[in-house]
Parts: sequence; C-alpha cells; structure tokens
Amino acid sequence: MRVMIVGAAGAMASVVMRDLLSSVDNLSITAADSRPIPFEDRRVQHVNLDIQDEERAARTIEQHDVVLSCVPYRLNLLGMRAALRARVPYADLGGLYHVTLQQLALHEEFVQAGVTAILGMGSTPGITNVMAGALTARMDRVDEIHVRVACQDAAAPASLPIPYSLDTILDEFSLDPIVFRDGKVVTMPPLGGSELIQFPPPVGAAEAVHTLHSEVAMFPHSFPELKEASFKIAFPPAFSQSLRLLIGLGLASRDPLVRGVAPREVFLALVGRQPIPESTPQDCDILRVEVKGMAQGAPVVGKAESVVLPNPDSKIAAGALDTGVPLSIVAQMLARAEIRSPGVLCPETSVPPDLFFAQLKRRGIRVSFSWGKAFKVNEHE
Repeated sequence: MRVMIVGAAGAMASVVMRDLLSSVDNLSITAADSRPIPFEDRRVQHVNLDIQDEERAARTIEQHDVVLSCVPYRLNLLGMRAALRARVPYADLGGLYHVTLQQLALHEEFVQAGVTAILGMGSTPGITNVMAGALTARMDRVDEIHVRVACQDAAAPASLPIPYSLDTILDEFSLDPIVFRDGKVVTMPPLGGSELIQFPPPVGAAEAVHTLHSEVAMFPHSFPELKEASFKIAFPPAFSQSLRLLIGLGLASRDPLVRGVAPREVFLALVGRQPIPESTPQDCDILRVEVKGMAQGAPVVGKAESVVLPNPDSKIAAGALDTGVPLSIVAQMLARAEIRSPGVLCPETSVPPDLFFAQLKRRGIRVSFSWGKAFKVNEHE
C-alpha cells in the first residue's frame, strides 16, 4: 500500500502515520512537506514539497494508491487539484464550510476522471458524519441533523489548552457560523446560540455555542430533503474566555500590522514556541449527533454518541486520536477499493458505517446508538 501524506510535519499527520504503520503490513509512506518530518521509520520517505506547485505535486502523487491532505484547510483545494491531475484517490480533514463548498463544486471533474475524493474525514467532521449516515440509513425521511461536541483537558494549562489546530480554532471563534434552518442557509453571530448541554462524564454540563463547521455544508448536500442542520461545540470555559480576550485584542486578524506581519502570524508563532507538556494526556472528546425524521410512518429521533479518551498505550491524546485515526482508516478503504465511487463525496454517504465503526472499536473508540422510537437498536452498538 503506497500512501502519500501532504502536510506530513503536522501533529495530526503524525497520528495518521502511526496508525497506518501499526495496521498495514506492506506499507510505503511518502511524507510530503517543506518542513522537517519528526518521524523516523524505514517505511517513511520524506519529500520536500510545495503543494502550491500543482504540476510537481501531481507528479509526486502519481504511483500512490491514495493521497491524504493534512495541510491547513485553506490549502485543501490545491491538494485536491493535484490529486485529480494525478488521478489518485484523495481524502482530507475538512474545509471549515466555505472551502468545503468549493471542494464539492469539483464533483463532476472527479466523476469524469474516475477519481474518488472524501472530504472531512477527521473527528468532526468525519466520525460525526458517518454517525449521521448510519442514523439516516434507518429512516425513510430525514428532517434535521444536529452535531454537538465537547472537549476537555484536565492536564493542560488552564489558560490555553489547545485541543487542535489553533489557526482553525481562531477562524471558528471569529468567523460567522452558518446554520441550515427551514431549508435555508442562515448566518449567525460568532459564538452565538449559547446552550447548556448535559454531556456524559467526565464533561458533564457544558456551554455549547455555534461555530463555523463543515457538517452544515455537507448534510444539506447529502440529504436534499433536509430542513435543519447545526453544529455547536463546548470548549473548556477557561480556554474559551482566554481566546475571546485574545481575539478581542485583534490577534486573530490576518491584516498586516507592522512591516507586513499580521497579528495572527505573531500569535501562532509565539504559541508554536511554547514547550509541549510531557505529562500523560488527560483530555476527552465527546461527539454527539442527533437526527430527526420519519421511519415506519412515525416520527423518530436517533442519537449516536462517542466518548473518546486518550490511548493508554501510545499516550496519544483523545483529540489527536479521534482526528488522525479516521483519516488512516478511510485511506486504507480507498487504497483497497472498499470505497470506489468516483466524485467528491461526503463521509455520511460514502464511508461504510459497519466497517468504519468496527475499525474505530479496534482502536478503543466506541460509538453507541439509541432511538426515540421502539424498534431494534442499530447493530453498530
């Protein structure tokens, strides 16, 4: 199996590589990045690559079974076009709504080329999308899909425990969220729609707010009859308060301020210089999806939920585990032609839920299903 990972020097790419190396016997990984790769294994070959050079990127991607994008989401289109040019299956971690819409617009080009692209295959989007797909498969009609996520980190510093890419989080906190309401796209104020939600332990009751997310772009695309779709996330309170303050001071701005340098560049550089704690991970992610619709002639509500904890053996944090592992699983599905339909596809309609959840379970990530109507509980549980 020949896998290429673009943006391979990043933290999530490292988790993807570790999972691939531990689950595939005959494997070759091309780790593409302009930065050094903090990873040593004879099966991993480092290639210095600028993804903005489409022609060279496509030549490098050729002869691989699948290419994975772990670059900042704004660069996803570059990796996609290179994969299309090389005619190699593609998957990424998500496009934060607006980029996702641009990627979906490439569907016909991928169909004509006979190439598969799976968008948003991390935790959320990713696991949450496959949850939604498994729930909707049991319904005759889908009316609403709502994603609710919570994250907690007991070991991180109280001031700024960063659960995933800070650059993406800054956009989530500062860009206008989108919800799908009454069949229409509605723009919300950043961090609006505050709701106190009861999550399972160890999180408990937590305030969740709207942020910009890819699922709200994907679900209406996948289910044309859909009337409502939304995403809310509950960050640790201290983290949320600190980030609100920093963004209020203008540190999320991309506009050049001094000598052509933007405040966000300085902020990200300073955070990147902070030492990574060597303590055992104690974070937790809770992923929840609720779907409302009709089944067997009656209204029904289905819920899927996963409580993700760190891996005790590898000591990989929960937030990294549930983001990197799904991309590795789907990469293997693509390479083995277990997913083969051409086009730009969303996980909820393209990833086989039985196979996917079985692979998650092997890695300690379990998904439970429940229903608000009396018929057999989904067998994935």
